[in-house]
Amino acid sequence: MSSHCHDEHDHSGHSHSHGDGHDHSDDITPALQYSLYQHINFDEITTLNESEVDSGKAIVKKTWAERLHEQPELESDADEQLLIHVP
Repeated sequence: MSSHCHDEHDHSGHSHSHGDGHDHSDDITPALQYSLYQHINFDEITTLNESEVDSGKAIVKKTWAERLHEQPELESDADEQLLIHVP
């Protein structure tokens, strides 16, 4: 089991600078290894209160690489409540 460097640093101070020569590029590796993305039935995703039809599906279909893109956008047509069913 690999050790994460979170335990190696004192984060009680104000600086979170890592001048010790290692990076955190592997921090998302566990999340990517256990991704549910391949198990999602995208055609059956339903969203309540979406202002644009299928915008909920479009949001869920975004890949990890697309996660920071502003489009597609999901907005409610009624209030701030949105409910997405992801089978």
